[in-house]
Amino acid sequence: MMLVTSFKTQIALLVNPLDFSINFGQDIKDLFKSYFVIFKSYKFGKYIVTSTIVSVGTVIITLLFAIPAAYAVARLNFFGKTFLSTSILIIYMFPAIVLVIPLYTIFSQLGLRNSIEGLLIVYTATTLPVAIYMLQGYFKSIPKELEEAAILDKLSWFGIITKIIIPLSIPAISSVALYVFMIAWNEFLFSLMFLDNPNSFTLSRAIQYLSGDAETPRQYLMAGSVVVTLPVLFIFVYFEKYLVSGLTAGSVKG
Repeated sequence: MMLVTSFKTQIALLVNPLDFSINFGQDIKDLFKSYFVIFKSYKFGKYIVTSTIVSVGTVIITLLFAIPAAYAVARLNFFGKTFLSTSILIIYMFPAIVLVIPLYTIFSQLGLRNSIEGLLIVYTATTLPVAIYMLQGYFKSIPKELEEAAILDKLSWFGIITKIIIPLSIPAISSVALYVFMIAWNEFLFSLMFLDNPNSFTLSRAIQYLSGDAETPRQYLMAGSVVVTLPVLFIFVYFEKYLVSGLTAGSVKG
């Protein structure tokens, strides 16, 4: 319905909203008019760039912290390790709306509202626990003998992570990266609360902003929804094998 509606005209929707047929006989400019309009008049190109920066940035920052943290939980012995490994997902016990109120106050005082930096901090904080949890299970499945041999070769812990752990963990890291990207790309609640300036909107926030305007035609909203959905759909279909292998890897040792 979303895809078909995006190709409709305002008159066609008013005459018969339940007509799901598409007139392919019309000119290509008329058929894709809604998409031309949202990119030209509603600046969806800018929203795509913002969402891409936020999503990719969240993936990079999350992996930079998650990989060494997951390795520490999986391999190193330190005080509170058992508690940390079992309570690492405790943040997900709290609804996101509970966290929004204090974060809104703090971000307002720090001047981080309406900024990409603010979203990167929030998204990283929400995706980091699950990333550590997913990676530590895979790191535990890697034979310790490889690391012991590296230590005998006088390789540092940083060298072990970069030269042994990361190359052997590409499936798990890829699945985590894909998972984090999808969360950041589709996230709406925090972007709704922290972004008031249209110049800093992400795609999901832009769709909500347009839907609040009674004068915005429905076919434009549906075209914008298609633009939001297609990138994640294509990425998921292409990288599905990495996601599945990464989620199941490390579940069985040997």
